[in-house]
Formats: sequence, structure tokens, C-alpha cells
Amino acid sequence: MPAGSRAAFRAALGVDDATWARGRGWALATGLNACAACTAVNPRVAAQTTRQIDEALVG
Repeated sequence: MPAGSRAAFRAALGVDDATWARGRGWALATGLNACAACTAVNPRVAAQTTRQIDEALVG
């Protein structure tokens, strides 16, 4: 999710830094798995998961 939406979502959840970091880790893991599985088969899904990976790394 984009930075502006991510900040609002995090504020609404009210989670601590460790919980947020774990969530980012899960988003990164699922994005990497999907990207690896779909890169050669479905470029649209690969592009979407690449954006997911980028956003997870940003925070």
C-alpha cells in the first residue's frame, strides 16, 4: 500500500514497531514468493508483487 495509506492504516491499527516490522516481513516474504513463481508465467502479477516488495522495503 502507498505511503500515505500505510501511515493511516498503521495509525488505525495502533500496533507497536515490532508488530509492524513482522507485518512488513510477511508482506516481503509473500511478495518474493509470488514474484519468483510468476515472473516467467504472468508478468502482470510479477509487476504487482514487485510493487509489494518495494513498499514492504520502504516501510
